[in-house]
Amino acid sequence: MNNTVTTISLDGATIVNEDEAGVLLRAAAAGWGSDGSNGAHVTFKLADEEIEGDIVVDGISELNMYLSDGTDYTGAINADDGGAVYVEIESGSTWTLTGDSHVSSLSCAMGAIDLNGHTLYVDGIAYEEGSASTGSAIEFAISSGSGVMGMGDPSSGNPGGNGGEPPAQPGT
Repeated sequence: MNNTVTTISLDGATIVNEDEAGVLLRAAAAGWGSDGSNGAHVTFKLADEEIEGDIVVDGISELNMYLSDGTDYTGAINADDGGAVYVEIESGSTWTLTGDSHVSSLSCAMGAIDLNGHTLYVDGIAYEEGSASTGSAIEFAISSGSGVMGMGDPSSGNPGGNGGEPPAQPGT
């Protein structure tokens, strides 16, 4: 069963990453749930941001990341390879690599990515700096029987697992 779906949206926020390892976001299995099915499924939307830090997605987790409205992201994604990652970079936004990175799919305009001396692998193939790319977002395959209320389907606009309503109180 899966109960680890979330959407994180940052728009003009000020984020100071003080993680000693430089990790901004870690989408990974936790020590609870059904082993092998407790990965994270994250939609990460950055608008009008200047943000730094690495992103780590483990082998049973997934990430859709969207850079828009002039966002400048500096960091590595899955330096050691890992789970499925889609990155979409709107015109006017940029990604500057700080280490080799691995993504499953990529959509970007020409010149949106500065390899900064590193290699970006898109589905195992080295990306050519300066080129445009058209990829597809990951469709999260989420079990509906997770037994956890309030997880719902973020793509439908319904953040709640039962029509957006809070769970019923016992005995009511």
